Amino acid sequence: MDVESNPMLGLSDRADVVLLTRHQLLGQLLQHFLANLPDLSLSLQSLPEDIGSGNALLLLDTASVDCAELSRVLALVDDGCAVALVNTNPEQAEQILEQFPWVRGVFYSHVTREHLLQGIRALLAGNDWLPRPLMERLVGQLRSLRGAPQEREEAELTRRELEIMQLVGKGLSNTDVAALLNLSPHTIKSHVHNLLRKLGVSNRAEAVYLLRDQLGRE
Repeated sequence: MDVESNPMLGLSDRADVVLLTRHQLLGQLLQHFLANLPDLSLSLQSLPEDIGSGNALLLLDTASVDCAELSRVLALVDDGCAVALVNTNPEQAEQILEQFPWVRGVFYSHVTREHLLQGIRALLAGNDWLPRPLMERLVGQLRSLRGAPQEREEAELTRRELEIMQLVGKGLSNTDVAALLNLSPHTIKSHVHNLLRKLGVSNRAEAVYLLRDQLGRE
């Protein structure tokens, strides 16, 4: 049974949290978990196109969103909005993070109320929230990739990717870069994601550091 789009759940509007789900029971459970927290505003949405802007945290029910919808959702999310997976499992979460490294939080289907609230607070404060086993696997993958720096440095980057990384290195957001290059934020995000995969790094800061000499010559 689908939830109605955007029903407000009676909380204040200090920090806007959106749950994208088509499962009414999950929405009711989250409403119960977040009860008595006057500094959070929770809304439920069933369609990715209705996300809008200005939200502080987007919770994606991975059981409700397929791969195509997931890409569409992430294209609509503002740079300032944190994204977290809910109602997911370790294998699914790892696959999604490999494809979309900017997802910052993961909550498995068996998460407790205490850990959910701690994670939401951490994400709203600008931190990441990943289960320890998942974090250890990702760190292990990163260490393995760092064991072959020569291969990463020889990655063949396009002129557009280098142009984008020059701007990223100046501290510009995807939205700012998109405006300067007359491209969509989703296109910029895709370029950055492809570049990170080519270099075998997990974030933009590592990419800029690795390319510091090459970017300096541009």
